[in-house]
Amino acid sequence: MHRPRLPPLSALRAFEAAARRASFKAAAEELLVTPTAISHQVRQLEAYMGLRVLDRTPRAVTLTPQGKALYEAAAAGFGEIERAVTRLLAETAPVTITLTSTIAFLTHWLVPRMDALRQTIPNLDLRLHASNTVEDLRAGGIETAIRYGRGPFAGAASTQLCSDVMTPVCSPRLGLLQLDDLRRVTLIHIDGRSRPTPRPDWNRWCEQAGLADLDTGAGPRFPDSMLAVQAAIAGQGVVIASRVLAADALAAGLLEAPFSQSLAGDAYHFACALGLEQRTDIAALRKWFQNCLSAAQPAPAYRLP
Repeated sequence: MHRPRLPPLSALRAFEAAARRASFKAAAEELLVTPTAISHQVRQLEAYMGLRVLDRTPRAVTLTPQGKALYEAAAAGFGEIERAVTRLLAETAPVTITLTSTIAFLTHWLVPRMDALRQTIPNLDLRLHASNTVEDLRAGGIETAIRYGRGPFAGAASTQLCSDVMTPVCSPRLGLLQLDDLRRVTLIHIDGRSRPTPRPDWNRWCEQAGLADLDTGAGPRFPDSMLAVQAAIAGQGVVIASRVLAADALAAGLLEAPFSQSLAGDAYHFACALGLEQRTDIAALRKWFQNCLSAAQPAPAYRLP
């Protein structure tokens, strides 16, 4: 059996709007056409149907009995289409999640991987919030975080992603081969660290590495690791840095880790507001971080306590 042919959909749409608004002018404003175009479409529909569907008067348009039956069917059909389109667009629209972390983590680790994240979770619109202070997490605000510490974290559901180590890194141009080579280069210091504890400074590293009589107080001081690592890349000295945050620069040959000795760091955690840990989009984001950071788990040859 062949399905009956439908009237022209543009004519049916014009008729539905004119009947619902009881006005060609109002229908024209809604559909962004002229009243003449609405009148023409309705006449086309009536010609196709072979019957009159609207009665026109100078003040308004009203439905004929046949037009009333057609209007009810058309309104129901257009309404169902609109609901389906709304549902489909909602399912495919990007999901917005706000994630907070330190400036150093976002700059050195996450931003270079944003394209990979978008390819893995294409319907995710991730908003980044850079802060070196711990932000409260809540639904409808900052929902997620990458936190560095020992955990657990109050007011959040957290999952450990990987542990970290702190190791000296520098430009390969410095040509460091053995511990005594540190006596001829500049030591770079980071004053803005709050984690890990105890602080991974040069005094502690040299003491445990058995390197005596090195002036661990000399050298430039930076307020955060981001600036210090950039100074090391520029060949200005050696800095004790997070192996996770320096991973890309090490892989690219911009930095090298000339010594196997490292200090223990803390761990990176994915955290979200309580009650959101089972939400599909947040679970997908957590899984992505787990896959990326577990694959990059640092494994130094020798680790100082």
